[in-house]
Amino acid sequence: MFMRSPALVASAFFALVLPTPLAPPAPPRALIGHYNGNAGINTPLWDLTNGDVPAAVVALAPPLPAVFGPTVGNADNAKAVINQTWGPILNIGTCAGGPGAAIIRLRAAPISGPTVTLLGPCISQVLIGGVQLGQIVAAHNGIICNVPNQLVPPGALGSTWAAQAVVRGANSAGVPAIELSSTIYGVVGLAF
Repeated sequence: MFMRSPALVASAFFALVLPTPLAPPAPPRALIGHYNGNAGINTPLWDLTNGDVPAAVVALAPPLPAVFGPTVGNADNAKAVINQTWGPILNIGTCAGGPGAAIIRLRAAPISGPTVTLLGPCISQVLIGGVQLGQIVAAHNGIICNVPNQLVPPGALGSTWAAQAVVRGANSAGVPAIELSSTIYGVVGLAF
């Protein structure tokens, strides 16, 4: 003979009737933020020309990303939207000028990291942390770096990301130099 426990019946009921909690839904529009650390010392800044990058914020911690800018894409999207390309423009700073290369590192989150002295010497602040999602190498002409467009896959929907460039060039004396950019960051969305 089989006996039912009231506790067993209740737990079976909740398992069948109540849905398991899901991750929060992805934002319909992509979210974006722009952060330049707690001192604002990184001089390569992400370009504001296309209207999809907010002005850089200097604060103790990065503010939450938000809906910002146009609702349509352009040739150099800074917001990450699935099935669209991502490839923002970076304005080169004052320490590592002249032609060179930029390594755009993508990590999971913006941070207010340590201040470091790099080759040049250039003083910069680390502004990204967490799991490395990838990196892109692109040439720059000493004025701008147009990051090559990358397709944002559907599987990235709802993911957080943060991009910071390591800019290589030369200082005003022609000495090799390296500096870090501000960071743009956000959440991958369904639309701009």
